[in-house]
Amino acid sequence: MKTGRTFILTLLLLIICSLHATAQTGEFYYYSSGKIPLTLNENKIAINIPKENEAITERICKNVQILFKTEQEIRGVTYFDVIALTRSEYERLTSMDFWEEDAKSVILTNFFFTENNAEIMLNPILSVQLKKSEDTGLLATYVERYKIRNLGKIWQYLPLVYTMIVTPESVKSSLDIANEMHESGDFAWATPDFSEWTGPDETQVRGITNATSEKTSRLFDLLGRPVKDASKHGIYVKDGRKVIR
Repeated sequence: MKTGRTFILTLLLLIICSLHATAQTGEFYYYSSGKIPLTLNENKIAINIPKENEAITERICKNVQILFKTEQEIRGVTYFDVIALTRSEYERLTSMDFWEEDAKSVILTNFFFTENNAEIMLNPILSVQLKKSEDTGLLATYVERYKIRNLGKIWQYLPLVYTMIVTPESVKSSLDIANEMHESGDFAWATPDFSEWTGPDETQVRGITNATSEKTSRLFDLLGRPVKDASKHGIYVKDGRKVIR
């Protein structure tokens, strides 16, 4: 009888460990010292085309059925055309003669669901905060390692925060790069950028990390939580867009 109980307990322990290991292998990103879980949306994919390659955008739109097309802007500068496709349409695209060459000049990103079941799209953008101003050389080594482009300090009130974009030559996604830079301990924090969508026919909410798209004059943090005291300088969300205070 004791042997049977031991077997059952061992089996339960193995099941629990297996479930825990499965949970640990899910997608996530870091924000505000926390680990934010994500669930991959396996039905959609986004193609980010650098603006200098607009001919690729035209070819895609002419040959497959797209979900939507928009642009990715950072501080008023457009860096990418963004085209969203179903996975089945993307598979059809990959079988076309021109795609083998065009694929070398684009960046693929995934869609995810948050814990609140909001659908968000990963952007080829990440932000990193240095621990001290002298760490610019350290940042440069990561830029070279991952083959990303450093846009510099674009937030006036956050002098240690640098914004970077993924390039077609980059070896990993903005999500993986940000996670690895955060986990390295070399930086105060690193986080990827997302956009939240309410539907293909509605207004895009650009550059929101797990935030609300509800039209409101209230301020939210980047996790979509209402901000009671926004007296400190930082990045907030107002009316579906990031703002600096």
